[in-house]
Formats: sequence, structure tokens, C-alpha cells
Amino acid sequence: MANSRPANVRSHRRGGGRRRTSPWLAATVVAVLVLGGMTAGYVYLVHRSCSGNSHALIAASPDVTPILEDLNKDWAASKPAVAGRCVSVSVEAKDSALMATQLAGVDWDETATDPAPDVWVPASSVWLRLAAASPVAEPRLPDRQPSLARTPTVVAMPRSMATAIGWPDKVDFDWKSLADDAADPDFWKNLGHPDWGHFQLDMTNPANSTAGLLALMAVADRDGDGNISNDEQAGLLKLKQNMNKYLSDTADVTKALSQADASSSASALQTVSAFPALEQDVVTYNRTDPKEPLVAIYPKSGSYDADHPYLILTDQAPWVKRNPGGTDAAKAFLTYARSAKGRDAFLAAGFRDSNRIGSPSLNEANGVAKIVGPLPRAVLVPDSATQTTTKWTAVTRPTNVLLVMDVSGSMNNVTIGKQTRLDQAKEAAEQAIGQFSEDSKVGFWVFSGGYPGGKMYKPIVPLGTLGDTMQDGKTRKQDMIDAVKSLKAPGQQTGLYDTIAAAQQEVVKNFDKGATNMVVLMTDGQDVGSSMDLNALQVALTKNRQDKEHPVPVVTIAYGGDADIKVLNQISRTSGTVSLQATNTFDINQVLLGALFGTVERN
Repeated sequence: MANSRPANVRSHRRGGGRRRTSPWLAATVVAVLVLGGMTAGYVYLVHRSCSGNSHALIAASPDVTPILEDLNKDWAASKPAVAGRCVSVSVEAKDSALMATQLAGVDWDETATDPAPDVWVPASSVWLRLAAASPVAEPRLPDRQPSLARTPTVVAMPRSMATAIGWPDKVDFDWKSLADDAADPDFWKNLGHPDWGHFQLDMTNPANSTAGLLALMAVADRDGDGNISNDEQAGLLKLKQNMNKYLSDTADVTKALSQADASSSASALQTVSAFPALEQDVVTYNRTDPKEPLVAIYPKSGSYDADHPYLILTDQAPWVKRNPGGTDAAKAFLTYARSAKGRDAFLAAGFRDSNRIGSPSLNEANGVAKIVGPLPRAVLVPDSATQTTTKWTAVTRPTNVLLVMDVSGSMNNVTIGKQTRLDQAKEAAEQAIGQFSEDSKVGFWVFSGGYPGGKMYKPIVPLGTLGDTMQDGKTRKQDMIDAVKSLKAPGQQTGLYDTIAAAQQEVVKNFDKGATNMVVLMTDGQDVGSSMDLNALQVALTKNRQDKEHPVPVVTIAYGGDADIKVLNQISRTSGTVSLQATNTFDINQVLLGALFGTVERN
């Protein structure tokens, strides 16, 4: 992921898929769009009267929702139309991480309060990357991804502290500095400020924090080659070991800082030394006129931008196909949002435009740079975000999970590459198990049918801490890896319902209140041979979901085209989470890692 010039339009595709535009042509088109303030190939008309109405719902990152709502009011007043038909949009705030997960559903789980969107505006294209790891979500996402506004990821520091390390002229700071400085108990003392205490680094959860995710991607891949080496993973571990607080989002950090600042500047300086933020967060905080304002530090190796792409979902999403006029409305509003008026609205809120140019108010007096550099890192490797979240979760999140694999006869079916489904699933499971830290709690079962006592499942490695020494003298982790490698699939049944009910109760019995408790089950088939039916299973899952003390969601993974995707989705939804789908070797690796370590929805 070498640094590159910012682009308004990027592709998330892994290869193949729909026809692509040549890079030189795309660059030319982008330049024309920026200069002209329009979106190529689509113009809406303002009419005094029009008939009917085509409507689109825009699910937008909360930080830009108020801007889009204001723009929508002005746009609606102009009575826009396309081909004589009235068009309109509505905007709702939607967490980027949650939307990335929901897009992977078989169909939108639509309720009265959660309507299906025609457009997604995540805070960053990185959320698009995470969503595109799902083979269900990927075709629903467009090739064209025009940016509405950008804001760089920075390290936010109180102004006095930033000045102490040389701001604004002589700051020698990179992402690695975060962990190094936090590890030095005398950092501020050595700079003549013992009253500030130790270097207090606060981090935010990359599962839902855009700034946290983008910062961790830069920390995890310092050399920008698209892969996380052992040395870089060690850097993540050092960051985890030396962070002061681990909070949900940037707003949690600034809220605590604001409360301390209300008391005194000294109190603010003893609250936090540094934290990942978006440049626009710094601007917003400083507009409250705090005693100790923030300063944006721009790491010398560059950072990723929150680029707010405007994603008009394709008709591969069933709800979009049911509302064809929504695409017309979505395109029409995009033209307005990227007009001069739209650009001015984003600049006024502290964002930069698609070329990283901001308003005159972006200056050192307000804690930020007038011109930012180096150029933003480009997310060129599709797996970068997934790798980062996987590695970080593996070293930070206490886990208590039972992994369950289908070993029915259909897993012997040969797929692309002359491997069987079982071969591919084994490779994915071995890779996933290797990511867990030694203090994680993991167990391993298989299921098909015909086991002792008439059971449909068989415990292979009991749930427990992976670093434990087992009776054979090996660690639980090694026993699990050995068991996966030796798996065969002789079974003729697929006792899905009985297995899920028993696996969930096994985790309940071994529940860890300080951990993420869940079952992750892979299957390529439909239930055959269970003693309970789907209704009975759903009753049991509903009862557990209502148990506030021991809730255990069941993440199901449909593998291959024979799996009963609709039923698996019902099962996972009933348990409080989602079902995922994988179709080939690449997908099963990514999907399993996402289920175990990613941002799987739990509702």
C-alpha cells in the first residue's frame, strides 16, 4: 500500500467481476468532475411541476448526516425531477460498521425502524473493504465510489503537549511513536513536565471507530506493503500493552477530555496525552473554545483518510431491485451534493474536499495544518482492513468461542482447484486457530450424525484456555490444530439443529462474563436427522437471547451452494447475530476470520 495521490473513485474489487475503467481514463474523468463540480453521466433537472415520485434512502455516517440533511432541504425546495418524474431522498444516520455487517445478510432485515437503504455513505472506504470481504455483500457494492468529503486520520494531542514535542515546526512523530512514548514512564518528565504524569495513550475500538481502525491499519502495516509481518504484529501487541484506556469511539475520549477541561487546563493535561482522531474531530472540539485545545499531529509516514464515499447500491441487493426509481433519485442527489454548494457545506464543517483542500479556517490557529502531507495512504490491498481487525482482536478481545464444523459426506465434494470443501474448511480453521492468543478460550466440535448415544455431534477438544497443557503434553491450541488436520467427512447426516442447541448450551455452561461468548458453526448442507425441528430450535435460541446473564449468539456460515442459507439466517438472527456466506477457498478463509475476529453484528 504505497502512498499515492487521492482519487475520487476507487474500486474495491478483488479481480474479475464487472468491466473496469482504465486507470488513465478514470484519472482524467476524476479531474473533470472535480473542476466541474458535477457527477459524470447524470444530470437532474429542476421542474416547476413533475409527476409521481422516485425516492431513495441514504444511510450515512453520523458525522456527515446533518450536512446531508441540510443539503437535502435546499435540494428538495428546488423540486428536482428526472425525466419528468419527481425525485426525493431522505437521510438517516447509520453506523458504518453495522451497515457493513448488515449488507452481508441474505436480504435486509427490515423493520419499521430500520428501512433498507438505496445509498450508503460510510465514513471511509475501509468499511467498504470490510463489507466486500463477504461474497454476499460484494456484488451489492458499486464500482464507482465518488468521495463527498475527506478528513485525514491524525494523532490528537493537547496543544501544550504537542508544543513540548516540537509542534508546529519540528515534530518527528510517526505511528510507531505512539507505543514507544506510552512505554516510557518518564517521557514527560524528561521533557521537563513531571506534573503531566506518564504518556497516556487512549485507543478506540476499530470494530466501530473509523479513526481507531484507520490508525491501527497504519500502525499494523508500517512499511505499507499490504501485509502484517511478525514484527509489525509485535508492534500491535506493544500498543495494546501500553495504552491507557480502550474506549468505544473518539467521542468518548473527547467527552472525558471536555469534562476535565471544564475544571482546568491542568486537569485536561492529566486526562490524555494522545489518541487517534480524524482531523475534523479536532476542528469540532476546538470550536467549543476549550481551555486546552487540541492539535492534530500528522505522522510522517502518512495516514488513511476518512473519504466518505457515496455508494449507490446495485440491483444485486433485493431491496434495490424492488425500488428501481430509487437509483434515479440517488444519482440526482449526488449531483447536488457534489456541486459548489455541497462542497462549501462540507468545508464549513471542517472537512476537506476530494483533493484534500480545506477552507481558510483550517490553520495552525485552529490546531490543524493548512496543507496536509504526505499524501494519503491508498488502500490497495483488499485484505488490509480485515488483517488489521483480525490481528488486533486476537491480541485484545477476551474470547470464549466454540468452533463447530460440518463433517457430513457432502463436505467431500470437490470444488474449484480440485480441493474438497473439507480441505478448504480445514485450511481456514487452522489459520483462524493460529490467530488466537494463548489466553483465549476456544473449543472444537464436529457434527454429522451416528455418534455414541445417538448424538449428532462430537466434542473433539473441550472448551478451555488455548495455552493449557493437555493430557498428551501438548497445548490445547496444538491439539486443536492437530485435530483439524486429521479431519475426515464420513457422515451421512447433517444434524444441524441438535448440534446448534447443544453447542450453545455448552458455551452457556462455560460462560465467561469478561469475554465475547459465541458459537461459530460452518456447514454446507441442510438439517438431516435432528431430533428437534426448526421451530423448537428457535424457541431455545429465543430463550437464551432473553437471558441477559448468559447470551450466546450463534454465527452460522453457509459454505457452498447447497447450504440452506435462508434457514441459517433465521437461526443466527434469532440468536442475536447474523449468518455469513462463503462460496470458495478465498471466501471461507475471510468469512471465518470475520466471524471470529471481525465486526459481526450482535443485536
